[in-house]
Amino acid sequence: MTPEKLFFTRLRSEWKLKYTAWRPVIDWTVALYIIIPGVIIAVICYLRLWGQLPPWAADFSINIPLLLIFLYSWTGTIRLFLEEADQLFLLQLREWMRRIMICGITYSALCSLFTTLLLIIILAPFLHLGCGLSIKKLALLLVITFLFKMNIGLTKQFISLRLASWIEKITFIIFFISTQVLFIKGVPLLIDNFLLGCTCCILLGLTLLLLIKLRLDIKGAFFDDIARENSERLKHAAFMLKASGVNIKKPSTKRKKPVFYSRINHLFNERTTANTLVEVCIKTFLRSINNLSTYMVLVLLGILYMSNPNWSVVIIWPFFAFSSAMLIKSHYVEVMTSDYLKLFQWKSEDKKTAARKSIFILSTPGFLLVSSVLGFSLFHWIGLLGILPIGLVMNYYITKSFS
Repeated sequence: MTPEKLFFTRLRSEWKLKYTAWRPVIDWTVALYIIIPGVIIAVICYLRLWGQLPPWAADFSINIPLLLIFLYSWTGTIRLFLEEADQLFLLQLREWMRRIMICGITYSALCSLFTTLLLIIILAPFLHLGCGLSIKKLALLLVITFLFKMNIGLTKQFISLRLASWIEKITFIIFFISTQVLFIKGVPLLIDNFLLGCTCCILLGLTLLLLIKLRLDIKGAFFDDIARENSERLKHAAFMLKASGVNIKKPSTKRKKPVFYSRINHLFNERTTANTLVEVCIKTFLRSINNLSTYMVLVLLGILYMSNPNWSVVIIWPFFAFSSAMLIKSHYVEVMTSDYLKLFQWKSEDKKTAARKSIFILSTPGFLLVSSVLGFSLFHWIGLLGILPIGLVMNYYITKSFS
């Protein structure tokens, strides 16, 4: 047994698992009546694109396919094909681990090269006929995209291994925006200048070799690699289970010190049962990244919609209060049905009071911000000051009806 043979054994096992996951869905009837006709129709439509592009793609901007290519480059990860049992024997054999990881990175590179080639072939009619790129420029774009995707995948692994919690998320956002701007603005310059593009490919290749060396030499990342490998290995099976209606809840990462309310401080001076439930609801809501992001997106959409100085937005205005109240109410129900709080007997009056106060306190800041934008867009500063008390009263009665 050699590391290479062990790698191919694991690779065959993974492909067998994927086949087992997709076999109940894609049988011979589905392949005969859906997949094969769909492929034939797609090939015919693709060949027609080479003959003549649709009118909307006549003057095609290169930024649109470059954005699609960048989003593709951001997806996926670099596989290492490590398993939990390696900690018993192979973890002590560093050379075996390195050779298995090299095989995994090579396999990931081949898969990335194949998918990149497939994507460029699909977009080739738009890039060649619509954007005027020659075959040589398309080949250069293929190499740049492949090397860029590999560098992005390894860099994302370094970020996830070295950073944690909200710092990791902020770093990913900054890295995503910066690389997107760099890719969309820089690639047209590189493919227009063939010598400059080849120089960039050489630099990306050298950077990739350096990242691979650093990735092989990194220590203390075994269990993180195992978690990522298990997620990738079971990705197809999890997708089929989710499509079948089986919801698999991922374990959430627990912070040692939350961003908001890291200390056990009381929000209310009066210690009642209802106030205790309100504190639990508010703190858990503000400590949840998913709830905060959804709330912020809802408020941002309200601000963008209300900034249009039109009286028709007044009709939509109360619906933002309903939407935020529904979001917070769903969180309150989730909190009250948690395993810990179900251990206690709560009075219905206390739960109603806590629901009303929680929904009102959490929904008021966002709805007042949306209301102030509406008032300012209609009557400037006078409307801003006048609409705030109206919005406060409206939000109070809406949250009261929801509780």
